[in-house]
Order: sequence, then structure tokens, then C-alpha cells
Amino acid sequence: MIYAFRQGLICLLLLWLPASWAAESGWLRSPENDHASVRLRADTSAQDETRLLIDVKLENGWKTYWRSPGEGGVAPSIAWKGEMPAVDWFWPTPTRFDVAGITTQGYHQQVAFPLTVRGTAPARLAGVLTLSTCSNVCLLTDYPFSLTPSQQDAGFAHDYAQAMGRVPLTQGLTQTLSASARNGELIVEAQRSGGWISPALFLDSVEDADFAKPLIRVDGDRLRATVPVNDSWGEGAPNLRGKSLTIVLADNGVAQESQLNVGDEPVADRAGLPFWQVVLMALVGGLILNLMPCVLPVLGMKLGSILLVEEKNRRQIRRQFLASVGGILLSFMALALLMTVLRLSNQALGWGIQFQNPWFIGGMALVMLAFSASLFGLFEFRLPSSMTTRLATYGGNNLAGHFWQGAFATLLATPCSAPFLGTAVAVALTASLPVLWGLFFALGVGMSLPWLLVALRPGLALRLPKPGRWMNGLRRLLGLMMLGSALWLATLLLPHLGITPQSAVKERVHWQPLSEQAIADALAQHKRVFIDVTADWCITCKVNKYNVLNTEAVQVALQEPDVVALRGDWTLPSDDITAFLKSRGQVAVPYNQIYGPGLPKGQALPTLLTRDGLLNALTAAKGDTP
Repeated sequence: MIYAFRQGLICLLLLWLPASWAAESGWLRSPENDHASVRLRADTSAQDETRLLIDVKLENGWKTYWRSPGEGGVAPSIAWKGEMPAVDWFWPTPTRFDVAGITTQGYHQQVAFPLTVRGTAPARLAGVLTLSTCSNVCLLTDYPFSLTPSQQDAGFAHDYAQAMGRVPLTQGLTQTLSASARNGELIVEAQRSGGWISPALFLDSVEDADFAKPLIRVDGDRLRATVPVNDSWGEGAPNLRGKSLTIVLADNGVAQESQLNVGDEPVADRAGLPFWQVVLMALVGGLILNLMPCVLPVLGMKLGSILLVEEKNRRQIRRQFLASVGGILLSFMALALLMTVLRLSNQALGWGIQFQNPWFIGGMALVMLAFSASLFGLFEFRLPSSMTTRLATYGGNNLAGHFWQGAFATLLATPCSAPFLGTAVAVALTASLPVLWGLFFALGVGMSLPWLLVALRPGLALRLPKPGRWMNGLRRLLGLMMLGSALWLATLLLPHLGITPQSAVKERVHWQPLSEQAIADALAQHKRVFIDVTADWCITCKVNKYNVLNTEAVQVALQEPDVVALRGDWTLPSDDITAFLKSRGQVAVPYNQIYGPGLPKGQALPTLLTRDGLLNALTAAKGDTP
């Protein structure tokens, strides 16, 4: 009697349990991988579909991958046994992992993948789940499973709903969203009313294209992400224009998945300025270059050459000034050609990088020294009589000299770029090739304006004082200016000879070498980071140093215990610093940036620093961390 009662009770339990609980595989582990545990559960309560959950638990320091792992890793997958209807796999919003310059997309600690089997599923679900898990090493593990779907229970419904809540929505985050491409980069732009807090971008893989870590910039409610792109072999930049791309854009716990067609890059700068404003900046910046200490001696020599003409006439002055305009414009076009060649060969771009070449510096120093000696009357430049006759015959009146004056002024202008020039140069060096050429031409026109004005109205030059003794004093002044420029250029050769000039003002800040790892380490310790990328040949860098960085208040602030000061010296060529600048969309120095608990994404400072602006940014970087 007792035996029969026990058997009946067991039968009742067996009949009752499947009807109440969702079937599951139990936690599966592999003897080859004790760093991960997986569990599969299935439920048939929904109409015309079977719902599944794949739960994954990972030990600390281990990760698995999203459907598009990035530059490494393998996405989870299931090889089903027997015939299966269509299966939809939903992917929660991933996290980005950056290790040793390689960026991947995936999950750590634990994740639940919801799936649905459309239509009638087999009574028994069986297959092999393949999971890639990585730490310092990567393991690819197979987990065979078999389970029978059952009716819904409250626990499964809750867990499934929670997992689906982590899957990106199809709308609701952005008001506008677009993607465009240029050589070697993908640009994603979005607008969100209410602004952005902590945005992140994840990209699905595209055939023959590898995406690196996105650089995200936020300006109010506008977001612009720049993503470096290489082909699968790392040899060039694939053409993404016209291709379809799936992206996930996330911010503060909300994510949106969108499918976009990649178009051409919009004609706008990185800060979102209209193109006409960038062109205006190029014109104004080029004009201001005439007043920079690198260019002013050449301009002075140009004016001196007019004063030395014994019989001035409008036609002769017009030719001289037009020759200088030609030298300036042709030099800017030569710079545009150089940048085009560098871009097409996937080389680093930078404004003023010719001053990293000792041969260029030495040659320019000798030219300036020769001009100075000529103005002091030590010797004169004389062309062969046959060439002089030929130039006179063609009415040139030694126009080649005026042409090269404009060319030298252009070459000397690049390290003296004023803040007005920074945005235009950044756009020119990173925009499409037609925009690059157009903006370099605008820079040349802006710098040519004083000479072009005299060429159009020669009467302005004819109003200069008549020749006299005062001209000897002017020649000496111009000679001193040229000599000063030659000495400045000579000092730029010292680092190439292994000589480091000592600053007249001794800095008390302990500067450490700049690297991405140093930034990450400081942020992990909840410290603030101040970054200064500079070069000896950069005039604006020296202005920032003496007017802001070496002031007492800034020196004290940079010595606080929770501040790490990192400096990158771009005086000599450096692949690491070039890559650092390029990853932030920069092509020139100075570049200053501040990180901290309150600024985890970093804040770039203006080209021309101010003491109050720097100190306020340092304070904001502190955040709420005590």
C-alpha cells in the first residue's frame, strides 16, 4: 500500500513540474574552461513562437562578444540539431573594450541573450552553443545542450522581459541621425533634444572593413563620432559610400539601433560650423599671418624693395606684387598637393610638420641669414648678365625674386598659425580632397590680400616716402629682423643635435610622458589629467607656456596630488604623438586636453589658452570625487 502511494506521488510530481516551470538545461560548464557558465531556458507560453534565454556568467576579468566583436573575438553562436524554423537572436547593448590598441565589443560579468523560434518549434531543442571567452588568453568552448520547452512561469517571464529591456530600441533616442564617409574615416552625426551625458557608439561589421575606436565629440544636443576605418588586411581604406550600415548608439542607459546608408561627408567642420564660416576663418587667418613674427620680416623686405626702386611706376609695382601673390598661392597649392599625397598614401598629416625636418630648417635659416647679410650690405645678389638681360627683355624686372619672397613667407608662416587659422586648417586636413584644396586656396588668398591690394591699387605704394638716408636705417632694421628669424630657426636645430635648451622660467610641474595608458591609469585612480602637446617650433605653444602654463596659479594647480601632468613633445617626428593627435581629430599643435572623474570623456581646450579657462576646466574635472 505504501509502495503504491509513493509511486502515485512521484507520477503526480512528474506531471505537474513541466506544466509549471520553463524547461532549462541547468548550468553547463566545460572541463576545458572553468571561467564561464551557461544556461539555456525555453518557454512556449507565447502564441506562434517559442522563447529562449541564454544566461552567461563570467569570472572577473573575462569577457565574451557581441554579434560584431570588433577587431578581435568570435560572436556566440548555436549549431542546432535537426530541422529548425527561423530563430531571431536579440543582442543587448554591448560594452567597448580597448586593449593594446585593439577595440572589441562585448560583455563582461554576466549577460542574458533572448531568442525567439518563430512558428512551431521541435518538441525537443538540442544543439551546441559555441562561446568565445577572453582575458589574457582566449578560449573557444562548445556547450552541448538538450531541453524540452514548457509552459510559462513567473520567473522566466520576468527574466525574459528584463533581457529584452537591455536590447536597443529602434527609435526614441535621436531626432536626427546620419552617416557619411571620407577616405579612411566614417562620420556619424546625431542630434538628441536634452543633450548627451555619456554617449557610446557600436558598429556592426561591414565586408572588408575594420572599425577602430570611435572619437566622439558633443556640442550641446549635437554629437559627431569619427571612426577610423581600414580594410581587413590593414593596408588601406575601403570605400564605404553607398553601403548599408547598422549602428547602435547608446547614452545613459538608453540605446537605439538604426540602419543607415553611408553617404558623402557633409561640407562642415568638426565643430559643426557652416562651411562659409570656415572659409571666412581661412581668409582672415591667412591675412593675420602677415603680422606674425615669422612673416613680418619678409613683408618688411618686400616693402623695402619698393622703396629702393628709383623710378617708381604703376606697371612695375603691379608686376612685382602680382609675382609675390603668385608665390604665395603656388606655395599653398604645393602644400595642398603634399597633404593630398600623404592622405592617399595613408600617412600622418600635420600642420607645420616640415619644421620637424632638420634639412628644411637648416635651409630656411641659411636663406634668412643670406637675406640679412644682403640687407646689411655685406654682399648683393647678382644674376648673370645674360639672365638679367633676358628678364629685362621680358619685362620681368627680376620678378623671380618677388615670387620667391611670397613663397618663403608661406613656408615661414606655418608654425605661426594664429588661433583664427586653427579651425580652417583642421577642416582642410581632414575633409574631402576638394574641400582641402578649396580651403588651402582660401588661406593663400587671405595671406595675399595686402600684396593683392597694392597690385590692384598701385597708387598705395606710390604714396610711400621718397628715397633718402632714412632708407639705410630701414635696411638695417629689416636686416636685424631677418637675422632674428635666422637665429630662431637655428635654435630649432638644437633638438636634432641632441641639445635641449633650458627654459628661462623653471617649471615646478613634474611632467610625465604622454600615452593613452598613462591617461587610463590616472583615471582608474580617480585622478585628473592635464595634457599638453607642444613643439619648440610652435609659436602659439610658447605664447601659451609663458602667458598661462608658467603662471603661479596654474603651476600650483598642476602640482596638486590628484593631478597628473602629461606632456607630448612633437618637436621631432613621433608616431605615438601623431597617432594621439589623429585619434582626437587634431592635425596641429598646441593641443591641450583635461580628463577627470567629472570629465571622463575629456575636454579639449581652446588653441590659445587662458588662465581662468584652464583652471575652471581643472575644477570641473574633479567632479563629485572627494
